[in-house]
Amino acid sequence: MSMWLYQMHQKLWEPQRYRVEIWERERWSWAVGRKVGATEELPRPGDTVVFFYAPGGGHDPGFYGWAVITEWLPQDEQDEMYFRPVAPSDHLKMHPWWDAEAKDLADQIRGEVKMGNLWRVAEDLAVSLRRGITRWVSGQFSPSSVS
Repeated sequence: MSMWLYQMHQKLWEPQRYRVEIWERERWSWAVGRKVGATEELPRPGDTVVFFYAPGGGHDPGFYGWAVITEWLPQDEQDEMYFRPVAPSDHLKMHPWWDAEAKDLADQIRGEVKMGNLWRVAEDLAVSLRRGITRWVSGQFSPSSVS
C-alpha cells in the first residue's frame, strides 16, 4: 500500500468549500493534474491519499484529511481518482494540522517542486504523517504554530 499527497490551492478551491462538500464515508472523484516525481507507480485501490492545502494563496494551510482510494482511472488529459474520506477527516477539516512539524513534513514530501497536484509519499514520511495526524487530533502536539 502506498500513500499519496494531493495538494489543493486555496485560491482555486477555498478551504471553506472543502469543509462544506467533503464528508467522511462519502464517495468522491477528482481530476488529478500534475503528478510530481519520477515514478512509474500509479495510485491503486486501497492506497491512502492525504489532502493538503499549500500555504500560498491563502491563510488556512495544512493537512485537511485523508481518504482511501477506491479507483484510479488513467485518462489522456487528466487522470481521475475516486476516493472515500475516512476519520479523522471531519475533525481535520475544522482544525487542520499546521504547525512546524506539518510544514517540514509537507516540504520533505514535495521536495524541490512545490507546484503540483499529486506526490507519492515515501514510506518513512508516510509513517511520520500518520503519527503526526494522530498526535494532532488527540491533542498531543506542541503549541508552536506556523504562519
